[in-house]
Formats: sequence, structure tokens, C-alpha cells
Amino acid sequence: MKSKKAFTLIELLVVIAIIGILATISVIALNNARAKSRDAKRIGDIKQVSTALELFFNDKNRYPTVEEWNTGQIFSTTTGATSTYMQIIPAAPTPNDGSCTTGQNTISYTPTLDGASYTVSFCLGNTTGALDSGPKCLTPGGVLDVDCSITIPAAPSFACGTDSVTYEGEVYPTVYIDNTGGHNLSLPGQCWFAKNLNVGTMVAGAANQADNGIIEKYCYNDNTSNECATDGGLYQWDEAMQYSVAESAQGICPDGWHLPTDAEQNTLDQNLNDTTCNANRTGDWGCANAGTKLQDGGTSGLNVLRAGTRYINAAFYARGVYTIFWSSSISGSAAWGRNVTTNNAAVYRNSYDRTTGYSVRCLQD
Repeated sequence: MKSKKAFTLIELLVVIAIIGILATISVIALNNARAKSRDAKRIGDIKQVSTALELFFNDKNRYPTVEEWNTGQIFSTTTGATSTYMQIIPAAPTPNDGSCTTGQNTISYTPTLDGASYTVSFCLGNTTGALDSGPKCLTPGGVLDVDCSITIPAAPSFACGTDSVTYEGEVYPTVYIDNTGGHNLSLPGQCWFAKNLNVGTMVAGAANQADNGIIEKYCYNDNTSNECATDGGLYQWDEAMQYSVAESAQGICPDGWHLPTDAEQNTLDQNLNDTTCNANRTGDWGCANAGTKLQDGGTSGLNVLRAGTRYINAAFYARGVYTIFWSSSISGSAAWGRNVTTNNAAVYRNSYDRTTGYSVRCLQD
């Protein structure tokens, strides 16, 4: 019989080396998986913290103080009840990963003195989703790819009535109407575009506007060079709303602005009216003198021109006579709007066929 040949020393060393390499690769893979898991937990924890802070703000109209944060939970005591939004504020998983220091890895909360904002610092060891590795800063506006210790520039303030809005290449002046019909920013009121919206690609009046991802507009008598430039576009209700049925929808307005609701149009009616008028009037004129103040040259500063309409039979009608503004509020199969007519001191409230083409004024959120 032939005897079995034993492993040589070299063969044993090769096998041991291979086992060592495989073990090293396994350990590295395991450590990488653990590091990614810790980063995923950091992101998940921060999302929960953000939600809890916003719930607290909705209840108290401010964010927690440092003392409230240091209790280890986020809760709000209201009359007769306590709402707990986060029972235990999470601690960052350890060890810290990547280039994060121990201090950066700690979840640290810093509110502003007036409680109107905050920052929460944390750190990611690896690229996670759209976020690179390194220090991050949670704010009410979301996660910023910066260290919270770096000064974050404040968003520029907007002065209604002084500042304009540039949208799709056109400049829109703004006007603030306070609850007395004046322009005092210290009083409750509304901020409006001071001219009709003119955005989109012109389609012929004979065609309906379509849900095709392109904003479409009518120009009176299909004349884009004059009527749309001066009077703004005319829009079917669904197009103006961008095929939403939600009140206060942004629709075709720019970010931060929306189509006014019927109630918000009524607020404007009341603010410009000399006495309280009927908010629920239907197919009737009301709010004496509001119409006069709305029209070009009126004291409101809204400078309403009589842009006319693209009627349900696809014909253009009444330019220079009246203009109708869409609201975002539906009334059965129709939608509410306001009519301002030449030489009429009041404002007409009615529901209109949604396939007609009317003007749009945007209201600030």
C-alpha cells in the first residue's frame, strides 16, 4: 500500500495565509457594514428628531429651550394635557466613524434666543444617500451639508410692497393690503401680485388647455405680443391649478405663492370695503367701493385691468369691460371667482364654468 503524503511546510503556510486573507476581508466587510448601519441609524434618528421638533413648534409656536431638550425627551404641556413627541432623544451610535471626531459625533441641539429656529449637529462617517461624509447641520429647513459651527446665512427677507418677484423671466411688483385697506405692514393683511400672472406657452383660443406638463395660456384674440404682455394670460381653472383640487394650491404661481381661496378673496373684499359685506353672496354685486379701489388707479395698488375672458364657446370677450379672477375653491362642478367691471364700485362673486379662461393673481403663502 502506498502511504498518504502529508502537507509540506510550504503548503501549510500557503493555506494559513489564504485563511488569514479571507478572515481579514471578512472583518473589513463586517466593519464596513457596521459603519454603514450606524450612519443609517444617525439619519433615521435625525429625521425623528426633526419631526418631534416640528410637532412641538406647532403646539407651542416655538422650538424647545436647551433646558427642555436636556430633559432627554421632547414634550409639550398644554392646558389639561401633555403631548410627548419623543420619549427618548437618541444618542449618536458609537464609535464615531470616518473622520468624525467624538465631539462632532454627538447630537447637539442649539435653539435661537427667540425660539424661532434651531440647529442640531451630527456627523456621518460615510456618504449616505445624497449626503457626503462629515459634519452635518439639521435646521427647520432640512439637513445642510455644513458644520453647525459655521455661520449659516439667514434667508433674505422679503418686503411686500417694496420687493418684486421675478418669475419665468417676468417681474411682478407686489402690494400689501392690510385689514383697513391700507398698506401698513404692521397690521394683519395679505401680500398680492400687483399685476396679472403671465406665464406659459400660448395656445389658440379654439383649443382646451391640457394636462401635459407644460403651462399653457390664452392671449386675448390669440395676440401674444400685446394682450398677454399687458393684461396677463387667461387660464382655464384646471390649468391654473395645475390639475389639483386642493384649496390654496400653488398651481401656476411661483414657489411661496398660491391661488387664493374664496375665503382669501373675501378677506380682500372686506379689507377694501367701506362696511362689512356679504361673504356668501352668490351671483350678486357687493362690497361697495371695493371694485373702485381694485381698478387701475384705485387706492389698493392692485391695478386691475379689464383683461376680458376666453369664453366657453372658445371666443374672446369683454376686454376693456371686465376681468374675472379665479380662486382655488370649487363650487360643485364650477369654481369661485371675482369679477371687477369698469365703472362698477362693487365686486361680483360667482361660481364659473371651469373651462372658461380667466385671469390669475397670486397670493403669498
